[in-house]
Amino acid sequence: MLYFRNLFLSVILIYSTYSTSLAEENKTIKWLELVPKYAYSFVPETGVTEEMWEDELFLKKVEEAGLSINEKVLGKKIRIDGFMVPLDFDYGEKLTVQEFVLVPDAGMCIHVPPPPPNQMIFVKLKKPEKVRYMYQPIAVEGILKNTPPIEEIYNSIYEMTAEKLEDIDFDELTY
Repeated sequence: MLYFRNLFLSVILIYSTYSTSLAEENKTIKWLELVPKYAYSFVPETGVTEEMWEDELFLKKVEEAGLSINEKVLGKKIRIDGFMVPLDFDYGEKLTVQEFVLVPDAGMCIHVPPPPPNQMIFVKLKKPEKVRYMYQPIAVEGILKNTPPIEEIYNSIYEMTAEKLEDIDFDELTY
């Protein structure tokens, strides 16, 4: 009986150690994981027609889907790849930024309409970083939070204080 009790306690100890270490690891997520699974379930399998883009009810549903959050990723330490869209930067010698929007594709929010609010992350840095070239992919790590839509930041609804920011190569991007 003592043997089984010790075996049981050992298994519990190993499991709790393993699950704690998994909880502390960064989970690399893809952009679509920021969108709840059924947010766009109203879109027909055949695709969107021209008429649908003129339908106010359909446009309202698209807007609402873009504001929906995936609760499963909130409060977790994640790593996500994307591109930096600086909001304001120091024009000094080093050209640094303290905050930016992370977007899934290069050039978003510059000459085209911004992506849906749940496809952007407002990133705050603990210390200034040099501004990245628009086509330089980066990876950002931190704890993802929900925020009310931030009007000045394209209505972004996700926020993160970056614990780590690094340049990556295009072949390392995870969509």
